[in-house]
Amino acid sequence: MKLFWASGGTFAGLSGADLRAAAERNGASGLWLTLDSWGLDATALLALLGVFLLWGLVRPWGRVFPGWTPGLAARPVPRWLPLAPAVLGAATLAPYGVVGLGWTVLATAGAVEVPRGDFPTPADTLLVARIGLSAFALYGVALAVAARSYWRRTA
Repeated sequence: MKLFWASGGTFAGLSGADLRAAAERNGASGLWLTLDSWGLDATALLALLGVFLLWGLVRPWGRVFPGWTPGLAARPVPRWLPLAPAVLGAATLAPYGVVGLGWTVLATAGAVEVPRGDFPTPADTLLVARIGLSAFALYGVALAVAARSYWRRTA
């Protein structure tokens, strides 16, 4: 969804240009706006970094630093290095996503009001919220499972 917007597409009633204007109006940094003007959404880039962390927790290559310099052998990664961001990410993203999805259920049932924000309709806001919060919930839970697995394998 974010990459689609960053590449100039329209989704949920907003174009990439509309979102860029909203980001500028809301005080986004120059780096954020520059990346966006190149078609690179900063949150999508952060998601790629998160996927790299997740794969590093479950794959053997995530347990060693490569020897990039000739003559320098690969060495073990300190256990805390991948676990610290994994535990912090799981502890924040999973609850945020799960509680947020609960809010979308209440909003769909009409029990709470959906603010329109920058979107044309509350239904568009709810669509984007469902997609985004599902991603946070799934990634947060996957990160918790992968971190626990890494913790047990490296004990």
